[in-house]
Amino acid sequence: MVTSEHAGTGADWWAAAAQRVRARGLQRWQAQRDEQHAKNVRTAVVVSLFAVLLGAALIVGGRAIIDPLLSSIGDDPESKRVGEIIMTMRDGTYCRHLSFDNTTGQISERSVEQCTNDLARRRTRDSIGFAWGHR
Repeated sequence: MVTSEHAGTGADWWAAAAQRVRARGLQRWQAQRDEQHAKNVRTAVVVSLFAVLLGAALIVGGRAIIDPLLSSIGDDPESKRVGEIIMTMRDGTYCRHLSFDNTTGQISERSVEQCTNDLARRRTRDSIGFAWGHR
């Protein structure tokens, strides 16, 4: 009987030791799971804050970039269909102003006014006016 009791206590001891090992393994697994969960929560918080900051930057900066583009697109195209032609007269003091309509191709004379100094200075002394070709 002594041997059976001894064998029984040894088996119980092994069973208890195996249970303790399983319990430690379970505790380690739970600790690792909790640690991984905490890392995931921290990562989610950091990514959310980054997304909020990026969104705010895009709203502020994107608006500053996109607004001028949209305003240039939204301009009335009808206002851009008329061009102005300025030709200097022979004396270089007066300029003849003409309007050119891109839609109809018509040129209409507007007025003759005194030229700005810039136009008179750009004109060379020997040029008489408009000429086709090159000199």
